[in-house]
Amino acid sequence: MFLEIKDLNFNYPDKEIFRSFDLHAPAGKIIHINGPSGAGKTTLLHLIAGIQSPQSGAITLGEKVFFNNEQKLLIEERRVGLVFQDYALFPHLNVINNISFGNKNISEEKTNKTLHQLDIYRLRNKFPEEISGGQQQRVAIARTILHQPHILMCDEPFSALDSKVLENTKDFIKSYVVKNQIPCLVVSHNNEAIGNNFFDDVIVID
Repeated sequence: MFLEIKDLNFNYPDKEIFRSFDLHAPAGKIIHINGPSGAGKTTLLHLIAGIQSPQSGAITLGEKVFFNNEQKLLIEERRVGLVFQDYALFPHLNVINNISFGNKNISEEKTNKTLHQLDIYRLRNKFPEEISGGQQQRVAIARTILHQPHILMCDEPFSALDSKVLENTKDFIKSYVVKNQIPCLVVSHNNEAIGNNFFDDVIVID
């Protein structure tokens, strides 16, 4: 399953972001989305997820049309996993309930295994305000992946992680992407700490 974007056009009222933009993201590969602040990196993820809509162009994932000039697929029908830059955890829910929110079919065994892999199992009954930014970031990653998306997109997923947990989190994401043969887009400015061996390709948006 691969992501294909063709002739994408999008602009805000006061600024053009994409003009005839093309992108190909193969299955099982992690693509680094790079570029200066304000270039449209986060906007690109939102357009793919359906949070925002382009003026024209086409976005497809395998045989599924997300958007073209004739139709737009609803967000909930896209099976997109998006790790938000601000984590987007519900403050009134503990870690376990944040992860299971919207998907009651996640097994307890699979959830616990994922929490152990990301070294956050001990936090399962804590609320977001009781854990650090890096721990919240890993909860957001766990929640997204446990929903078994057909494409994974991460907006600055390592920004709050120290070197001790960074490698483990990178391995966790890469293992999921390769095993399930889905495309993955990662927006990140922390390139030196992440290392080139994590990414399979880079797309520069300027």
